[in-house]
Amino acid sequence: MADVDPDTLLEWLQMGQGDERDMQLIALEQLCMLLLMSDNVDRCFETCPPRTFLPALCKIFLDESAPDNVLEVTARAITYYLDVSAECTRRIVGVDGAIKALCNRLVVVELNNRTSRDLAEQCVKVLELICTRESGAVFEAGGLNCVLTFIRDSGHLVHKDTLHSAMAVVSRLCGKMEPQDSSLEICVESLSSLLKHEDHQVSDGALRCFASLADRFTRRGVDPAPLAKHGLTEELLSRMAAAGGTVSGPSSACKPGRSTTGAPSTTADSKLSNQVSTIVSLLSTLCRGSPVVTHDLLRSELPDSIESALQGDERCVLDTMRLVDLLLVLLFEGRKALPKSSAGSTGRIPGLRRLDSSGERSHRQLIDCIRSKDTDALIDAIDTGAFEVNFMDDVGQTLLNWASAFGTQEMVEFLCERGADVNRGQRSSSLHYAACFGRPQVAKTLLRHGANPDLRDEDGKTPLDKARERGHSEVVAILQSPGDWMCPVNKGDDKKKKDTNKDEEECNEPKGDPEMAPIYLKRLLPVFAQTFQQTMLPSIRKASLALIRKMIHFCSEALLKEVCDSDVGHNLPTILVEITATVLDQEDDDDGHLLALQIIRDLVDKGGDIFLDQLARLGVISKVSTLAGPSSDDENEEESKPEKEDEPQEDAKELQQGKPYHWRDWSIIRGRDCLYIWSDAAALELSNGSNGWFRFILDGKLATMYSSGSPEGGSDSSESRSEFLEKLQRARGQVKPSTSSQPILSAPGPTKLTVGNWSLTCLKEGEIAIHNSDGQQATILKEDLPGFVFESNRGTKHSFTAETSLGSEFVTGWTGKRGRKLKSKLEKTKQKVRTMARDLYDDHFKAVESMPRGVVVTLRNIATQLESSWELHTNRQCIESENTWRDLMKTALENLIVLLKDENTISPYEMCSSGLVQALLTVLNN
Repeated sequence: MADVDPDTLLEWLQMGQGDERDMQLIALEQLCMLLLMSDNVDRCFETCPPRTFLPALCKIFLDESAPDNVLEVTARAITYYLDVSAECTRRIVGVDGAIKALCNRLVVVELNNRTSRDLAEQCVKVLELICTRESGAVFEAGGLNCVLTFIRDSGHLVHKDTLHSAMAVVSRLCGKMEPQDSSLEICVESLSSLLKHEDHQVSDGALRCFASLADRFTRRGVDPAPLAKHGLTEELLSRMAAAGGTVSGPSSACKPGRSTTGAPSTTADSKLSNQVSTIVSLLSTLCRGSPVVTHDLLRSELPDSIESALQGDERCVLDTMRLVDLLLVLLFEGRKALPKSSAGSTGRIPGLRRLDSSGERSHRQLIDCIRSKDTDALIDAIDTGAFEVNFMDDVGQTLLNWASAFGTQEMVEFLCERGADVNRGQRSSSLHYAACFGRPQVAKTLLRHGANPDLRDEDGKTPLDKARERGHSEVVAILQSPGDWMCPVNKGDDKKKKDTNKDEEECNEPKGDPEMAPIYLKRLLPVFAQTFQQTMLPSIRKASLALIRKMIHFCSEALLKEVCDSDVGHNLPTILVEITATVLDQEDDDDGHLLALQIIRDLVDKGGDIFLDQLARLGVISKVSTLAGPSSDDENEEESKPEKEDEPQEDAKELQQGKPYHWRDWSIIRGRDCLYIWSDAAALELSNGSNGWFRFILDGKLATMYSSGSPEGGSDSSESRSEFLEKLQRARGQVKPSTSSQPILSAPGPTKLTVGNWSLTCLKEGEIAIHNSDGQQATILKEDLPGFVFESNRGTKHSFTAETSLGSEFVTGWTGKRGRKLKSKLEKTKQKVRTMARDLYDDHFKAVESMPRGVVVTLRNIATQLESSWELHTNRQCIESENTWRDLMKTALENLIVLLKDENTISPYEMCSSGLVQALLTVLNN
């Protein structure tokens, strides 16, 4: 074989007439053997270079008279070349008509002929390898319908691996299909039939193809209704229903979110969960994009499928709840409530454009600015017109893609506000990048500006899939209920203001789907209430509670009463109140408490006495009272007391070493070579000789701020943080214990305090500015801001706000008195819970608590009688008192027996709160 002359081999390959065909076949077999047996790829490619041999092989396929046996060996030789190097793909694509000829062989295959069948199978392998690099060329050659027809008509007669390779080709080519493509109808019909294919890999592949097609429709802003013409939604609902009941075991079948044991079932569950995720995303995409599909879907067997899917594992249940979250918006609010991507309003969006060398250089510089978090540079580039807001680079990534992955929150907000398309990106959307890099705040911003959480990247994965893969739990929680950020249930005052403007619209067009909304609420509210009670998984409890809250919020007073009076919901008031009681019992769950209080408020407003009675019976009113805490008047009095004790002091005229100073809640001390300013929220170290940079600690992380407004956290290590703290403690240690802190800059005025290159001034009430003599930048501290605002040398403001307090090392104040505590996100939620609990108690529960239920009064009387009988027994002095306590106790116990027999609504809480339990314990113990 080593002695084969390449030129002779190439000459023989190019023969093809009469007896020469045998020589051509010999040459092909020789080439295959040479490629297959070669242990040195470089030497092989030197001997038989692809640039000359591949065009020769492709021309054999263009020869209409070439027999199947020759074509089969030719396809094999091409496969070997592609196996060795994917770079060979472009050589094949470069031969005009070669790929079309390969595709046509799948159409004219004779399955009864062994050689013809082998040729078709080999052609599929070639197409699969070409699609890894040049799927567009295969699509343009009509490859999609050729391969689909081959699978549909011949799939049962070819090897499994060929069938799966053909499906892989279809999956790649579906990503190239456009909504206006003339062959779409045939493609959809073929894929719909493949959904029912007996081979699971084929049917699952067809499902992914539909997801890819739906994604194309969404990106083009076209109604995806044509995809559902041939029974797609029915098949999706069937699979969704099956997903919940596939795991065997009687004990697990009735519990939502069950976890399975054993290796085999775990593998099956994992595969099934991934499929449910695809099903839900596909249904969501269809519902978002098509009113017709939504209308038909809501009138199908969807509720049954949802109920069945809720019996699946945790992933299955959470994905199903994600779909229900979207359905509730469509049912009650309508399509207008779904956020629109800003792409539609920005006019022409620039397409992919290649740059000259200077353009490439400036683009790379802009990307570097985004990576280094230089917000000003990005703003300048957009404002000066150097780059369009939807600029896309030569690899298909937009500025928003880059900013979502590596930029600052301000960059993302700036681009969104300027009309950047949040769903644009050739490989992935911006939400995919935020999910990949674990950026919850960026994800929220993108969702608020219309990002579609069901879009798929080049690998066919949604942002939620990417966040789960990378283990970013915070982003997973956001994407699990994207509707909370896209279309908040509570719109507050804004909603009230818009109501008057919307009245006319509502007269012309009903909101949501008034026909189906009551049906779904009656069906799903009891189901999700039961789901909450039957699971112990926190993720499912949280998601189901959010859905219950939404349903009750959307529900009208009449509808809620109707649901409670129905056969299914006759015990719903008790269940709903039990759920709120369970949530309120959880410690340190402020988000859960907030949801529970919102549910209680809606129940009381809409259900009145039905729920008030249950709330009192199950002790929820007392729990709300506990959450409310002391009245606001008492709190204000306590807060104002220390302020009255403070004696006004004169402001300091200069900052000296060894003396303590303060401004509002910020403490200030001058060290040997630095000025330190700190509070509960942040700590700043201003070096005397600095030209504008300074170090700071925020949310427990140490960073260095530069004049551009871009902090660098590279020095954040335990050693450098300790060194920062050690220097601060050393400066504080110079202060004598008895020294009282002196205020600075209490009121706006011309006073300027200078330390090294830094100066502090107060030009606005409740605000001080820190300037450096070598630059234009300023750091601004505000009275109510837990952090600081940095104004860069270009005038751009960057806000740095703390979400957590710094801890015990940074105790605010010098005299032991705490200042106004940092209101972190957590504490704001706590305050919101207290306020809502206080309002609920004052508006609804105070009167109820003052008039307990009749049965509770009876229980209290029985408890009093028992206590009295025990006291008489203890203090008995004669025979008469002996009989008296016996009679009194007997009467009390008889009354209790009668009450327990006749009254079946007494709750454990009422038994305990009435004093009965304690009274019985006292009597029985003595």
